Amino acid sequence: MSAWLALALAALGHNPDTSYARIEIGEKAVKSRLTYDIFTLLLITPLDDNADAQISREELKRHLPQIEQFLREHIGLGIDGDKENDDLGTFSRFVWPPDTGDAIKEADYHAATGLIIFEFSKAVEHTPGEVGLKFYFFDRFKDRHTVLGVFALKGEEYETVFTKFEPDFDYVTGAQPPAPPAEAMSADATMTPPPPARPQTRRSITESMWRFFKMGVEHIFIGYDHICFLIALIVVSRFRDVVKIITSFTVAHSITLILAALDIVRLNSRLVETCIAATIVYVAIENLWVKDTRHRWILTFFFGLVHGFGFANVLSGLNPQREGLIRCLLSFNVGVEVGQLAIAALLLPLAIGLKRWKHGPTAAKVISLALAAFGLAWFIDRAFALGFMPF
Repeated sequence: MSAWLALALAALGHNPDTSYARIEIGEKAVKSRLTYDIFTLLLITPLDDNADAQISREELKRHLPQIEQFLREHIGLGIDGDKENDDLGTFSRFVWPPDTGDAIKEADYHAATGLIIFEFSKAVEHTPGEVGLKFYFFDRFKDRHTVLGVFALKGEEYETVFTKFEPDFDYVTGAQPPAPPAEAMSADATMTPPPPARPQTRRSITESMWRFFKMGVEHIFIGYDHICFLIALIVVSRFRDVVKIITSFTVAHSITLILAALDIVRLNSRLVETCIAATIVYVAIENLWVKDTRHRWILTFFFGLVHGFGFANVLSGLNPQREGLIRCLLSFNVGVEVGQLAIAALLLPLAIGLKRWKHGPTAAKVISLALAAFGLAWFIDRAFALGFMPF
């Protein structure tokens, strides 16, 4: 069931604020692979020493001490419940992304091709029975930052997600410490036997699908660009037209999400994020003259394809397997549909009130202009990688 849950959270709100943590559990060591894009690293420490709008390999090397210190202070890795010694262990190396040359340009600070890996190794005497991982950096990063975590043990993987509201997770391996030597047992007849091993942490397909559904619902309520897009569509539409619009959007959304998850199609993240902002601007401006919204679902379908492509680049850090993936992604999109219809229902009184109010058409235009302004700000921020928008 590899990478199901992580894939869903990668999709949240087309959120580029995503990092990755892979914990490989062995008999001699617990290894951590922590992956960040340049935008996230810039929240830790300045990197562009010569202000040339790109980060070179040498610049990253110079700032490794600050990055390593930050990760040690803000990530805890506990073994068998030992909270006092929850350090990451020894820093091994950083991995520069292949095929990027010696520098990552500003346009690729959020791109999948610009992900930097930092590896740590923590020595253990035997396979631990429990490995706990906790992140303390969410107050430093944006509230929407998401860490996609994978615990790997003897060829099996378990995926989970870390957020500001769920910053920690304890993974149970099911392993028991080795029995003491016979000499020690005979020397201490009162030695108590070890407690029975707890079952290994696992998740069924049904649990994964249900969690995907819930994440789909949550995705809409924290996806500000989605909400603005929905408001722009609803403010001038009848409810029955809104249902068709939202459904066509979700169908398109599902198609491109699945294409991305199966690694069939992948687009540059900066281009996609810019296009998503452009769809908000277009729909909001079109509201100033549109009279008939009965056929708007066709336009929304194509815009849904664009929004769905926003998932492609954040999936690249996971190398997902395909087993059961389609079912979980469809569950996620059913949750998206339910969330969108819930928002539409909440906004319906506003839409009805505007149609009945004598100044309603003017108010709808004012709302549309405000949404266009937000969309334009997002467009400029994403097109030129300025980073001034708070979400």
